[in-house]
Amino acid sequence: MDFVLTKIDKQLDHHRSLDQHLNELNRKVMELNGVREDTDSRINAELQPRKKLKREVQLWLENVERINGEVQNLNERIGESSTLRRGFHADDVLRRTREVEELIQQGKFQEGLVVDNPQWIGQVLSTRRLSGEGTKARMEEIWKCLMDDEVEKIGVWGMGGVGKTSIMKLINNQLLQEREKFDIVIWITASKISIAKLQKDIASQIKVTFCGDECETRKAGMLFETLSRKSRFVVILDDIWEPVSLEKVGIPEPSTGIKLVLTTRSLEVCQKMGCRAIKVEPLVTEEAWNLFSEKVGRDILNVTGVKPIAKKIAKRCGGLPLGVITVASSMKGIDNLFEWRNALKELTEHKERINGLEDVFQQLQLCFISCR
Repeated sequence: MDFVLTKIDKQLDHHRSLDQHLNELNRKVMELNGVREDTDSRINAELQPRKKLKREVQLWLENVERINGEVQNLNERIGESSTLRRGFHADDVLRRTREVEELIQQGKFQEGLVVDNPQWIGQVLSTRRLSGEGTKARMEEIWKCLMDDEVEKIGVWGMGGVGKTSIMKLINNQLLQEREKFDIVIWITASKISIAKLQKDIASQIKVTFCGDECETRKAGMLFETLSRKSRFVVILDDIWEPVSLEKVGIPEPSTGIKLVLTTRSLEVCQKMGCRAIKVEPLVTEEAWNLFSEKVGRDILNVTGVKPIAKKIAKRCGGLPLGVITVASSMKGIDNLFEWRNALKELTEHKERINGLEDVFQQLQLCFISCR
């Protein structure tokens, strides 16, 4: 009988102290989650390209997630227990409290959160801010396709100077942050270059060394063998002018985890290479004018007589962002009305002379630079 009474007294003591211990546990969990939030902020700052989380940090984050779930379940069980049985949970509360305290101490990571990632391959590229809602929408569409395992080849097409390369540079940099999706991002500027040059450029990025006497077929085999061992990578071929044989280059056919993206001026190239075609359209008039105004400077546009001429010049650029930026930057700081009128005259006459040619933007750009 004394044993039973002692046991009951003990459980009552546990019951009386349980609420205090439970409050302490929940307070410690809040502190732990605060440490986790700080760690997340540090991860965002430290986890740059060519870096990866330390294994101990990954395990700590997993343990924090686990203990949060266990404490939540424990709170629920205690809440559903009778007054007498609540005391039986005291040991669990104390054990969880000690574990949370240990995790708080472990979460300091004074020597940093990341280490070098030798498996990471890719290069951050210089970029500029995109202009136009349509352009931003195309970027979102391309990104969605990259994240979709059902889409293996993507063809981004449109006029020269419309912003295809600018979009893909931003996506290249964004892909380098998508560490759970891809290990390698290969960027190749492919403008009218040979198979041999494509092979050389890819080899330099994936650390394949050619002796110099291999034929294209052997080089393709070496690239194919190396890339086939990689299960998650993206190849970006910028400025393709005609269909490229992936087999001749040595690029494995895209499949789950392997993506090919190309930019081109030709819809036909996209179709012949089996890509999902995404067209990048020129800026609408208002967007082109806003971009022109930003680049030329509001102070110049306030000069009497300049703004109407500037609007006509912006319109002559045909909604091509690169053309708008080039022309506006060339006119920046020029407050002479005669020079503005002359620039409009030269652009108008030159565009009329080359009307109908495929590469209108480049011709206009060269003309305007020579005029300045």
